[in-house]
Amino acid sequence: MRKRPAYFSSFAAVLLTALSVIPFLYVFAKSLLSAQNGFTLSYYYQVFLAQEQYLLRFWKSLGLCLCITAGQVVVSTLAGYGFAKCRFPGKNVLFFLLMVLMIMPLQVTLVPNYIMLDKLGLLDTYYALVLPMIFVPLGTFIMTQSFQAVPNETIEAARLDGCGTLRLICRIALPINKAGLICTLLLSFLDGWNMVEQPMVYLEDFGRYPISVALASVPPEDPTVQLVCCILAALPPLFLFAYFNRELVEGIALGGEK
Repeated sequence: MRKRPAYFSSFAAVLLTALSVIPFLYVFAKSLLSAQNGFTLSYYYQVFLAQEQYLLRFWKSLGLCLCITAGQVVVSTLAGYGFAKCRFPGKNVLFFLLMVLMIMPLQVTLVPNYIMLDKLGLLDTYYALVLPMIFVPLGTFIMTQSFQAVPNETIEAARLDGCGTLRLICRIALPINKAGLICTLLLSFLDGWNMVEQPMVYLEDFGRYPISVALASVPPEDPTVQLVCCILAALPPLFLFAYFNRELVEGIALGGEK
């Protein structure tokens, strides 16, 4: 029996893609237009070259996200390997609590984190943004599922050859699970790049706000500059997804396996 083409599914996919792409195309098209002169690149020159305030904010935000990503990848890799390949009392209970924390809304942890950061004297510093983001449980969950795919025979053979835990993770486990590592790296970077509530709660100095929050500071009398800043803020996620899209899909698929 011949299967009929899934016209409804195809239409839904095209419609969803169009609804997702059209706003970005609109922003890009409007950023190239001037009410007085029509097509112009002057706004891009203003944001990318003429005024350093925009690029300075961009590079500060990028450095902040790289610190968050590096810390989260290290913590998630070590914790994920522990949950996947090590035996210790209460492992299943701790992993269950990790999954509970993973599904909790961000707003639930803002107040406890604020209290702890206040006690440590870290409010209104970049540490207030970096430290809580390093211990986000999603990366640990993905790395745990990823490391479970590593054959136990490979781990045992490496230990018989005198390979220590850190060397085993770096030389054997991570190369086997490159997709899971890249998926964790990308998601942690995007999580840090798009954060909004944390800077508004933990920071008082507006000069420390990342670009995800500071976009609202562009003067409303010049909306086209704000559109160009939106394009600037979208460049890192677009580049990372374009370069690592296959690894991201594989890592998410692997993380969803039981």
